[in-house]
Parts: sequence; C-alpha cells; structure tokens
Amino acid sequence: MGTARHLNSLMTTEFAEGSIARRKLILRDSLAILSLLLVTAILFAVTLFLFRSFSSHRADLAQRWSGRGRADLQTGKPKEAIVDLRTALTYAPGTRDYELLLAQALGDAGRTEESYQYFMGLWETEPGNGEINLALARLAAQRKDPQSAIRFYRASIYGTWEGDGVARRARVRLELARYFVANNDLASARMEALIAAGNAPDDYNFDMALGDLLQQASDPTDAWTYYRKAVEDKPSEPAALEAAGRLAYQIGDFQNARRLLERAQAEHTAAHSTTPLHPDDLAIMNDAARILEIMPTPNMPARERVARLIKVRAIAKGRLAACSSHFAPDVELPMELQSLGARWDGPEGNASGATLLHDLTRQDAVLHLAYDTEIQAAKSCGPATGDDALLLKLATTPQPNSPTEARRDGLTNVPRD
Repeated sequence: MGTARHLNSLMTTEFAEGSIARRKLILRDSLAILSLLLVTAILFAVTLFLFRSFSSHRADLAQRWSGRGRADLQTGKPKEAIVDLRTALTYAPGTRDYELLLAQALGDAGRTEESYQYFMGLWETEPGNGEINLALARLAAQRKDPQSAIRFYRASIYGTWEGDGVARRARVRLELARYFVANNDLASARMEALIAAGNAPDDYNFDMALGDLLQQASDPTDAWTYYRKAVEDKPSEPAALEAAGRLAYQIGDFQNARRLLERAQAEHTAAHSTTPLHPDDLAIMNDAARILEIMPTPNMPARERVARLIKVRAIAKGRLAACSSHFAPDVELPMELQSLGARWDGPEGNASGATLLHDLTRQDAVLHLAYDTEIQAAKSCGPATGDDALLLKLATTPQPNSPTEARRDGLTNVPRD
C-alpha cells in the first residue's frame, strides 16, 4: 500500500511538473510569436512610411518639373520645356496633363512630326477630346494636310471640352473659318463664321473677331452687322468705330465712314490717348469728307448736282490731259485714250450747265465719262492722286441706285452719339 501511494505521488508530481513545463513553453512561444508580429508591424509601418514619403517626394518632384515646363512654355522656351516635362514624366509616368504639355512643347519647338505622333498616341486613347483634336488640326495644317486639318477641326468642334464648351467650340469654328480663308475657300469660311455667330453668346470681342473674319471672307454685309453690334455694345470704343468706319469707306458708305472715324478721333482725344487715330484711318476720314464734297448724288438739288458734275468733269479732263502728255508727240495714243478723246469732243464733254440742268440722261453721261476717264487713265498712266484718286474710288465702288445697292441695305443705321 505504501509503495503504491508513493508511486502515485511521484506520478502526480511528474504530471504537474510536465504541465508547468508545457505552459512555460506555450508562453515562451506566444511571446516569441507576439514579438515577431510586433517587429513585423513595426517594419511594415516603417516601410509604408518610407514608401509614402518616397511617393510624396516623387509627386513633389513631378509637380516641380511640370511647373518649370509650364513656365518655359509661357515664356517662349519650348526646348527647355521638353526637358522639364520629360523629367516630370519620369517621376509621374502616364500623367495626362504632363503628356499634353510635352506634346505641345514639341510642336512649339518646331518638332512638328514628333508632336503630331505624340498627340496621335493620346488621341487613340481619347478620340473625342476637343483639345487633342484641336492640337492635331493645327499640326495637320502645318504639315500641309488640309483634309486631316479640317477633319480634326470638326472633331474638335463636336468633341468634349472642360469648362465653357459653347464658347470654346465657337472659337474653334472661327479658327476653322480662318483656315478656310487662308486656303481661299471663302464660301466655307463664311458658313463656319455665321454658324459660330449663331451659337455664341453676345460678346464685344467675339463680334469684332466675326466682323474682321467676315470682311476677309468677302462678306461686307455680314461683317457690318457684327461691327455694328460691337459699336452698340461699346459706343465709346475706338477700335469698333475705326473698324466700322474703314468698312463703310470700302463699300462706298462715305457718310458713315466719315462720321464713325470722327467719333473714333473724338474718343481718342477725350481719353487723352497716347495712340491717336491711325494715319491711315485719318486719311480715310479726310478722303470720305472730300468725296462728300464733290460727289454728285442723285438726290441732291438739281443745281448743286450740276455744279458738282461740272467740277468732276474738269478734274477728269485734267487727268486725261496729264495722262496723254506722258506719251511722246510722235507716239500714237492707245486706242482706249483715243476713244475717250472722241467722247470728250462730244456733247458729254462740252455741255453747259444750263443744258445739263434739265437733261438727266446727259448728266449721267457726263458722270460716266468722268468715271471712265479715271479708270482708263489709271490703267494707262499709273495710280491717281488727290481728287483723281477719289473719283477713281467713286468710279469703282457701287453707288446708290446702282444694281449692287441692294447689298448695302442696312448700312446707314449706324449707332449715333
């Protein structure tokens, strides 16, 4: 019995000691695992911190280099911008804004083909982007590829734009219209300009641009419409008054030409401008005033018209005499001058004021003789000067009651002071 109890006690003691040893082993292993987890967590946190710090540093460097690239582009240094933007892309590969700037810098540096290919790569991933299509249109124009240029311009117009898409599309249409003007496709230029006008909000600068463009596209009637809108919007703006005045003179509306340019001159004076009326505009204003002094219009009193006709006839006769004197006495005059001489010897060249006063047909014949003389003298003897130049302007510009007068409808209602 004693021996059994002793063995039982030993077994109990050994079991207890084994349990303690196992608990110590488990505790030690747990502590080891916990330590490993803690070390791993610390290493992960440090690695994450370093990675984020490195990524943030790369992002800062990318922004810094891209900022330099933008600044170089704005200051006209595209070659430096290329280096800056390529460096930015090494820190931030695939950044769309940087890629667009780099493509632009390549084009500005004269590397047209590289720029075109770079933009084409961007276009393949975003073919509906208005800005990319516009850049490609400009580059295609530089590459003398009109079909591609027009296609990309139209894609830009109908593409997606950030910001004020309506105004930006209208500006692209104007640019396309200018491209058509440069390629002498005036009908297409007029169409694009008028579509742009219909889609864009009223704006002084836009109206002025439309007026300039339509005038270049040989559409003075619509050009006048937008110059007039610009004058209505800013009645004291000399630029609008000057543009409208020049156009009025070009189309033969000399009264409005003089008045508009006089208003422009007055605005310059009132503003104590350091840039007064341009000498060319001043000359146009004075020429318009002189034309109004000598022009025999159909609606003026009969006696005044006849007096002006006689004065105009004298000016033209002097021009013919001066032109004929350029030829040596032993040289036969050109047939056109001989024909004019015969007409001057007839009734139109010699009719008195009393005769003309009651004969409207002969009045017109006298005026046509003067005009024909100025036109032929310019062909035979070179450019006219002084009053002869003004008569030539009258002779070659549609006047009231002429077949082309209908094209000038609406050109007399210029906003007044």
